[in-house]
Amino acid sequence: MLPRGRAPSPRERALRELERGDPAKAESLLDPLVASPAASAAERAFLQNKRGVARMRCGRVEAAAEDFRAAIALDPACAPALVNLGNVALESDRPEEALRRYQEAMAADVTCARAYEGASAAYKRLGRYDDAVKSWRNARRLSARSIFSVVLRRS
Repeated sequence: MLPRGRAPSPRERALRELERGDPAKAESLLDPLVASPAASAAERAFLQNKRGVARMRCGRVEAAAEDFRAAIALDPACAPALVNLGNVALESDRPEEALRRYQEAMAADVTCARAYEGASAAYKRLGRYDDAVKSWRNARRLSARSIFSVVLRRS
């Protein structure tokens, strides 16, 4: 929540539109932010990934994949972009490629539950059911830990 009287920044407005379910508006707000040379590489990677999410939600899969690849080029350890690129591959029926991306995301951030969830789905598609179950259990463990830590911080 913003302090009273302070207008949201363009970044905050873009993220809010994405949360509200208006990906086209979010994309239009993210375009100039992504193009800004003033932002750090990590910030531009974050923004590229978010624009990719907006584009996915608009049904523009290839444009979204380009954003995810650009985010990874800026920050090879950008786990959310790696997961999202894995999701694109999985939805395009390329489970081996998806699994590779999810594994890269896990290597970049061992606490990224979404990477383990995606890997579980890829393993299942590949018929590797034991690995799918192990990965799913890791995802649940990490998600529970994440929720528990939020509860503790609020206490």
